[in-house]
Amino acid sequence: MKILFVCKANVGRSQMAQAFFNNYSKDHSSISAGTQVGEHEGEKIGENPKALYVWEVMDEEGIDVRDYRRSQLNENMLRDADKVVVITNPESWPDYLKNSSKLEYWDIDDAKGTDYNFHVKSRDEVKIRVQKLLESI
Repeated sequence: MKILFVCKANVGRSQMAQAFFNNYSKDHSSISAGTQVGEHEGEKIGENPKALYVWEVMDEEGIDVRDYRRSQLNENMLRDADKVVVITNPESWPDYLKNSSKLEYWDIDDAKGTDYNFHVKSRDEVKIRVQKLLESI
C-alpha cells in the first residue's frame, strides 16, 4: 500500500508522518506533499531554518529528516496513492483532494511559529496516528 501524507507547507506534520511510516513499515511506503509549497518545491527540510524544531524532535526518535525534500501536491500524487492522509485545514484543500474517496483527515494543529514543546506534542500525535494506521492496514 502507498500512503500520501499531506499538510500545508510540507515541512512538519506530513514529513514526520512520512518518516515514521517508512521507518516502521516493511511492506508499505509513503510520500508527503503540501497544499501550499509554491517556490519552495524541492527544498530540503535541512535548508529551512524555520524547520529547526522539526529536525530536533525527529532526531530524538532516531530519524534524520534533514534531506527530505518539500513537494507540491498534485493530482498525479493523489492518483498514485492508495490512501491519502490530510493533516491540514480543509480550506486549503484543492477540489480534487476534497472529492477523493481515498481521503482520511487527521486534525493535528500546525506547529508553524510555535515552540519546541509544541513540536514535541505534534510529533507524538503524528507518531501515534501513524502507528494506528499501520495496525489497520
